[in-house]
Amino acid sequence: MNAFGYFFHRIGSKLGILSERHRWGAINRETQILSEAEDLLGRLAWPDVKDIDDLSGEYWQIRDLDQQQEMLRQASLAADERNEQLRESLYDIEDAAEARLKGLRELKSKRMEEALGLMREIDQLKDWKEETKKKYTNLKSKIELMRRLGQNDEDISSEVVKTEAAMARLKEEFTGDLGDINAKTVAIETLENEIAGIEAELNESKSKVKEETAELTAEVGRLSKQIAELSAKIGALENAKSNFYFTVGHYLSNRLESRSPDIVAVLRKHRPLISRIFYYRRSIALNQQLTRQDKSR
Repeated sequence: MNAFGYFFHRIGSKLGILSERHRWGAINRETQILSEAEDLLGRLAWPDVKDIDDLSGEYWQIRDLDQQQEMLRQASLAADERNEQLRESLYDIEDAAEARLKGLRELKSKRMEEALGLMREIDQLKDWKEETKKKYTNLKSKIELMRRLGQNDEDISSEVVKTEAAMARLKEEFTGDLGDINAKTVAIETLENEIAGIEAELNESKSKVKEETAELTAEVGRLSKQIAELSAKIGALENAKSNFYFTVGHYLSNRLESRSPDIVAVLRKHRPLISRIFYYRRSIALNQQLTRQDKSR
């Protein structure tokens, strides 16, 4: 609030247009803005207040905290870089291991498909064997019946010969199917043993990777915890610095009209901000004056 605003608000107060509540709201808003401006002034001006006796203590406190923060930041940066290197090493080990494991998984899958294919073929052969056995039994029954009915019948005798030949072929096919089933069963057992070996190799590779990365993983966890602790310490120091910043800014804000050369030199470096602080301090004072006048009525 400037002089014109003061005059306008005073007239408004007399006319009942502007309430005391309205002015207190303005005072609270401007006080908050003033506090923020004083804090900013302290953050900007602290490097120049070493020669101001009342602020030299704050100057050295901020400087000490600043140096502590810088040391912590360097330690955090080193830990972060080391952590990143370890993570890259972990990724490289895991990528290389995954490439090996992928090859083993693909080989295992291929062998399992081969074994399943042989199992399906065996099932088909067993079905065929059952059909062959059934045909053989039927032919055998046929021969027995024909021999009982017509031992001296040449046509029947000829049919018997043909049936016996068919039975011989079926027996040969049956024996061949049985041999094929046995061969495929042996092949399946061989594949199952190979699959078991691949599974064992997969488990061994996984265990080896876990052993190789255990120490790196533990170190990554330790460094991550350290980085978090350093960050918390840096934040705590920043909070401590904030208190000193505000002390510096508030001190300078209360001495805008000081004639001390050291103070004037500092204020001169921050004229735009000083102008805003001056405006809000005056506005708050005028609003407070209007509030007191309302109460005295």
